[in-house]
Parts: sequence; structure tokens; C-alpha cells
Amino acid sequence: MTLRRLRGALLRRGLESALSVGADAAAAATAKRFRQVFTVQPPITVYVRASHAEVTVLRGAPHNVLLEADLHASFGWEFATDQDEAGVYIVARRKPIVGALSWAKFSLTVPLGAHLALNLTPGSVHLAQVNGKLTLPAEGD
Repeated sequence: MTLRRLRGALLRRGLESALSVGADAAAAATAKRFRQVFTVQPPITVYVRASHAEVTVLRGAPHNVLLEADLHASFGWEFATDQDEAGVYIVARRKPIVGALSWAKFSLTVPLGAHLALNLTPGSVHLAQVNGKLTLPAEGD
């Protein structure tokens, strides 16, 4: 009886490992990278709404917003961008179930005077080339 349990446990562990390796390979094989440039007229606000994403913000040209996106397991994403006179909008939402394998990295190069509105659930933000006042609201605002 214990040999049967041991064999069953080893079989389950082997299947879990194989599934994990297969899922990782599928996620890597379906990664998508792209670049999009938005021509803007300051003042401008850049809105980002994303889940399980890492966002890096750099300062750049006064009339362009540059988005470089790296979507891993791209089949698990609903992704859209838009622009109007008030701002640039970037939305990256993970799909139910298949999105569990997905994660993303975004690099945004924005004009010096651009306002940023980031809603990450969860996510991380990296600010580069900060010069001047930076105000972050208290949690819950």
C-alpha cells in the first residue's frame, strides 16, 4: 500500500513539473513586443491601467509619448491604447484563467511636463530621470 502511494505521489509531482515547464515554454513562445509613438501637445496626461505589470517611466521629447510594451503569454491579455487632446490611454487587462500566466513590462517615455495617472493592480513603477517635485497621494486617495 505505501509503495502505491509513493508511486502516485511521484507521478503527480512529475505531471505538475511537466505542466509547469510546458506553461512556461508556452508563455515565452507567445511573448509580443511592440513600440508605439503618440504625438502630443502639452499639457498632457498619460493614463495607465494594468494588472501584473512593471512600468518604467522616463522623460523625453517634448511632443511625443513613446510606449514600448513587452507582453508575456500574450494570449492572456486584452490590450488597448487610445489618444485624445487630453491624454494618452493605455489599458492592459489579464483575461480570466489564461491570463494567470501573463505579465507585462511597459517603458514609457513622456514629455517633461506630462502628468501621470497610474492604476496598477498589482504592479510596480520605476521612475528614471526625476528632477523636481514628485507628489504621491496617500493610499486610498
